[in-house]
Amino acid sequence: MANYHPSDELLMQFTAGQMSNALGIMVACHLEACQDCRNRIRVYEQLGGEIIQETPPVEVSGNLLSKVLSRLDEPEPDQSKLKQASIVADPRIPRPLTRFVPGYFDQLEWTGLSKSIKEYKLPISDQHYTAKLYKIAAGKELPVHTHKGNEFTLVMDGSFSDNAGQYHKGDFILADTQTVHQPKADDHSDCICFAVLDAPLKMTGFFGRMLNPFLG
Repeated sequence: MANYHPSDELLMQFTAGQMSNALGIMVACHLEACQDCRNRIRVYEQLGGEIIQETPPVEVSGNLLSKVLSRLDEPEPDQSKLKQASIVADPRIPRPLTRFVPGYFDQLEWTGLSKSIKEYKLPISDQHYTAKLYKIAAGKELPVHTHKGNEFTLVMDGSFSDNAGQYHKGDFILADTQTVHQPKADDHSDCICFAVLDAPLKMTGFFGRMLNPFLG
């Protein structure tokens, strides 16, 4: 069971469909493994339903029903491709993310500035958020850094720690401009995280500051 969770504000935004794709997918991944947050979502859904019932009706176009009914004749998506994708997906990857990760973690084209820290850019970034997978080698740590904005992190495999705590699979963590830390992977296995950022990291150590021009 996860020990770190999205805030109530984030869960309410998710319930209302007010999130970008990248952050919404991350929250959906956390919900898949977190019963507590799924229970909170049900409360917000019920609250939303009550608000809708009390909202005055809005007039819609007269041909709306015919437009909806006409879509029933549209061809169904090719289910064989969906089934094939589910067969080759890494079981460590939550279902909301599987169609964006082509294969197992070990088969991805990881890139990075060192053998200890790698990244894989996900095709769900937009004008607001950048989405990546990070892989920290067992026992290795990132340079000391803070953040120019918000970084949402979901632990997907392994674990890591910093000065604020220990984080395991399923944990959802927010780091912001007030956070200064040096995440370190567990000594026994690599740590793979799903990260969504609205601004680049900002390295603070001597060697880390030399990396800042490459992180924009």
